[in-house]
Amino acid sequence: MDTALLDSFRLRYPFALDPFQEEAIRCIVEGDSVIVSAPTGAGKTLIAEFAIYKALATGRRIAYTTPLKALSNQKFADFCKQYGEEFVGILTGDVKVNPSVPLVVMTTEILRNKLYTHSLEDIAYVVLDECHYMGDEGRGTVWEEIIINCPREIQLIALSATVGNIDEIAEWISGVHRPIRVVVHQWRPVPLHYYLCGPKAEMVEVDGRSRAQLYQAVSSWGSIPRVRMRGRQDRERRPRPVRWRVSPSALVPSLKTRGWLPSIYFIFSRAGCEESLRRFLEEGLSLLNAKQQQEADEATATFVSENPTLVSKSELNALIFEGLRRGTGVHHAGILPALKRLTETLFERGLIQVVFATETMSLGIHMPAKSVVIQTLTKRSDVGFRTLSHNELTQMAGRAGRRGIDPEGKCVIGLDGPEAVEETLHLLRKQSEPIESRFRIGYSSATLLLLTHRDPLDIRRNIESSFGQFQNRKRIRAIEERLKGLREGLEEGRRADLPCCTVEELLTYQEKRQEVESLRQELHQLRIAEGPVARRGRRRRGHVHRREEEGKTVSVQDYLAAKRRIEEKAEALGALSCHSCPERRRLEKLLKRERRLRETIRTQMETLEHLQNTYWEQFLRVVEVLKHFNCLRNGALNHQGMLVASLRHDNELLVARVVFSGVLSGLKAHEMVAVLSCLVEEPRETEAHFARQLLKRERHLRDRIRHMEVLAREVMDVQRAHRVFLPVSLHTTYLAAAYEWAAGEEDWVYLVESQYEGHEGDLIRAFRRLIDLSRQLLESSELPPALRDDLRAGVRALDRGIVLESALI
Repeated sequence: MDTALLDSFRLRYPFALDPFQEEAIRCIVEGDSVIVSAPTGAGKTLIAEFAIYKALATGRRIAYTTPLKALSNQKFADFCKQYGEEFVGILTGDVKVNPSVPLVVMTTEILRNKLYTHSLEDIAYVVLDECHYMGDEGRGTVWEEIIINCPREIQLIALSATVGNIDEIAEWISGVHRPIRVVVHQWRPVPLHYYLCGPKAEMVEVDGRSRAQLYQAVSSWGSIPRVRMRGRQDRERRPRPVRWRVSPSALVPSLKTRGWLPSIYFIFSRAGCEESLRRFLEEGLSLLNAKQQQEADEATATFVSENPTLVSKSELNALIFEGLRRGTGVHHAGILPALKRLTETLFERGLIQVVFATETMSLGIHMPAKSVVIQTLTKRSDVGFRTLSHNELTQMAGRAGRRGIDPEGKCVIGLDGPEAVEETLHLLRKQSEPIESRFRIGYSSATLLLLTHRDPLDIRRNIESSFGQFQNRKRIRAIEERLKGLREGLEEGRRADLPCCTVEELLTYQEKRQEVESLRQELHQLRIAEGPVARRGRRRRGHVHRREEEGKTVSVQDYLAAKRRIEEKAEALGALSCHSCPERRRLEKLLKRERRLRETIRTQMETLEHLQNTYWEQFLRVVEVLKHFNCLRNGALNHQGMLVASLRHDNELLVARVVFSGVLSGLKAHEMVAVLSCLVEEPRETEAHFARQLLKRERHLRDRIRHMEVLAREVMDVQRAHRVFLPVSLHTTYLAAAYEWAAGEEDWVYLVESQYEGHEGDLIRAFRRLIDLSRQLLESSELPPALRDDLRAGVRALDRGIVLESALI
């Protein structure tokens, strides 16, 4: 072990390294990959910093990956300060700075594409920060692809929050990449205490109290009134539980009195964050003394003077600046990146005492506090409201408690009512949830596999190296064990000591009896056809006049013949020994159990087959869609297929269809990027009346949008037919703003107010993603030459002013 290197690294810190940090660093020094699972705020980043230190000291290169562009930007800024700008680069799709230097920060999507195209250029180490993102619904696949395709000689340093199956993840990585050592640390360096909070800032500590004691304390905070319901009888009905809502105007002063500031106040909606700040300011409250307020004013004035184009005079921004003067902030994805960075800086300096934030602030952004408030344990999802997971709760609560500053951290949880005590305690006392694979095959993944692997068996091996298939194999083994037990049960039943026959004979008897019953039912449905019939004892012939509307009609002779056949079969059935067996009831139970076992075995076999082939069949279905749209010719990718392989998008096929269908042909530069804006991320604000106004004026653009809508419907229909469930998104929310900005509009405030009316941060992010998508197209050799110059000009027109200056914030 290189003790000199480690000793010099230790000298960089004013505190002794924790044992888990020493253990993980020892793994890196010894040349092993390592995965570290530890609570938020425990000091996992220090381990990655050692890997960087070692790489720079030994002349090797290291890639530091994060799941979020904002986090990549923050790491880039931090590393530039630590190691010098000449040693640090960044790659995030829309930004490329110093890509060949020793330390390159990049998003996971960029690293994934580089691994597929074998363009890592002598990288010796890869840091996978926030590795628990592997369980993310939308982006977890990228993490799995990185680990599957990463060369064995690259050392992995994976950093994860506490999860329930870190050993399972390590076992999978060891199988598909190289052996990886596990370092688990359960304890926070700063102890964390939880408190329940009522509507008037009443509090009770959870630790040391029983469920009954907590419920008794909480019940005293507010009664549940009887609700008078107006109905037919206008009478009192059973009361409904009152819904509490913790008031920030009451809680924040309480936190200040207790000495629990600074605090991050989590609220699960942007509007809720803004409204909380607005109400707090309306109360005339301030959290700063005169000296602090002067410092905050100076810092804000300096920021505005240095970044005049980054700060617009919107109503929200005016609210934010007024909050900063009073020691309060707001932080969510819709705010301008520059203002979020200012808020983070002032918070770190102690000039913001409370920041109202959405949960995005808990995802890696370095903003430790003395306390954390979680307004409620329920949040809106795509399918309505749901309760937070244990992992989500601890991720946010982990921001409380600053190492070396606070003796302990505080997490205050707002209750919806007394009945929420049970659910809250259950959540707090749960074990960390395991990561479940979110692996899925998209168009880019499928085409890259076809491009980089000639043998279908190699493609299948690659796909079935996923963590998803690894977890499936465990399920497969469990099903196989269950099938073994079921089959043994079946054999045991067949060996049962029966008085007159075997199980097979019982089944034969059951089948024959069922056959007789079915024939009797059929006979009952038969109707005699209209015609002559002989009357017994008379010479005269009668006549059948009645005819039923339903049922099969037959002659009398056929009817009687069918009846005789049934009687014969019933007679043969009665001759079987089972028919008159005195233990008929017990025999029937045996038969019922036999059928139940057989049915269970059949369903388990179907599940087994599905688990064995799920990802391979998913790949084959995606390939069928690609074939339908002529992305493949004789098994090889053509120009359209190659373009699909070069893109990173929710639906690369739709983008390629737009490019090759002629939608963009003949458009001017600003028109081209405006049309492409319809393919960027699904917006929060879906109102598109500005786009309708634009399309009324520019009819040729309206025709292009309609053409795109046809293409999107075609992709959606073909996907549905092949059971491929990839998103197909097309919208015009950003169309008018992109059109005007790329056409040369200089007034950002006017643009937002007259062409968008949503959050500025969303528009900035949409433009940055539009620039990213456009540059992906420009970097592809498959882009038609006729589009190249105008698209490049469109990117230049977009990437200026506040949009450009927000790129690295």
